[in-house]
Amino acid sequence: MLFTTTRRVEFRDTDAAGIVHFSAFFPMMEAAEHELLRSLKIEILPRNHDGHSTLTWPRVAASCDYKAAARFEDILRIEVSVARIGSSSIQYRFRFLRDPIGIDAAQQVPQLVADGSLTAVACRLTPTGGLEKVAIPQAMRDQFSLYAEA
Repeated sequence: MLFTTTRRVEFRDTDAAGIVHFSAFFPMMEAAEHELLRSLKIEILPRNHDGHSTLTWPRVAASCDYKAAARFEDILRIEVSVARIGSSSIQYRFRFLRDPIGIDAAQQVPQLVADGSLTAVACRLTPTGGLEKVAIPQAMRDQFSLYAEA
């Protein structure tokens, strides 16, 4: 199963030619990941300030391969899947697609604009503000597996 969201390309995402700058895909991946986490009721930012450790998800790797240009005001469909669940890490895969527009749009297939990935590690915030890697709790592993690639 895929988690899917959409995003309109904003002017701030583009270069002088109106084409999405390569760096703009990384915040889009992060935003899509956050939407997926919210849909699973998994907190993005720990809010527990009573001294107990809470989970956070720092990134340890990010990549993006570009296939076609996206332009100002294009609407991109972002498909998110879980490529791998390790003992303490999770790797997301992202596909950015632009749906065809115009009279013949129904006969065309969406165009792949970019493929990306993010890897995050489950960590506990320590009382001193540091990070400690931990195993992903089984309940969360079960939630993430809903979006695991086949």
